[in-house]
Amino acid sequence: MRTVFHSKLDEFSDQLIRFCETNTRLLDRATVALLDGDEVAATEVIDGAAELEELREVSEQHAFDLLLLQSPVARDLRQVVSGIYIVEHFTRMAALAGHIARVARRRHPEPVVPEPVIPVIRELARRDAAMATRLHELLTTKDVELALSLDSEDDAVDALHAGLMREISAVDWPHGSVAAVDLALLARYYERFADHTVSIANRVIYLATGAKPEGGSLSHMDDGTVVD
Repeated sequence: MRTVFHSKLDEFSDQLIRFCETNTRLLDRATVALLDGDEVAATEVIDGAAELEELREVSEQHAFDLLLLQSPVARDLRQVVSGIYIVEHFTRMAALAGHIARVARRRHPEPVVPEPVIPVIRELARRDAAMATRLHELLTTKDVELALSLDSEDDAVDALHAGLMREISAVDWPHGSVAAVDLALLARYYERFADHTVSIANRVIYLATGAKPEGGSLSHMDDGTVVD
């Protein structure tokens, strides 16, 4: 029975890694749609985010089956419960990529991001992608130090978000209110994507150590419900 349990637990872990890989790809394609005006990429992301709902249902059912198969305790129980929360975070991350793609498609063929602001959006996307890549490694290694490093990466994303908000709120903003609203939403989507990676990292720390990370939250509702 324990062999079957751990086999299913490994399968559940593999599903989480697939989620991470898919979200990284969706974010990359959403940024292509946004900055390159690629309507095909936008549609791909929107459809892909919807398809992940099916993976979410499969993963959650898998987790519930694990709980019923053999009442897990200690680390095994933490892994299953943490996995349920991680699935929720990944689902929201996919939704955020979908929101970015929808902004791009709504304005197509007009550009969404004014030329002077493109470097900021590219940097937000680059940092989000780098955090997602680290998260992929973290899900495999359960490395606590790597998990903790994501928090400082998130600080850099927060700084970019805050800087862009100051820029679009300035009285001499030259690109109009529509662009300002779009950019405020986009900045929020990229910032929230990074927040979710940190929340998942905190869950991995809890999984590895059994303790709540200092200054971190384990509540899947604490990293924002502004979108979805």
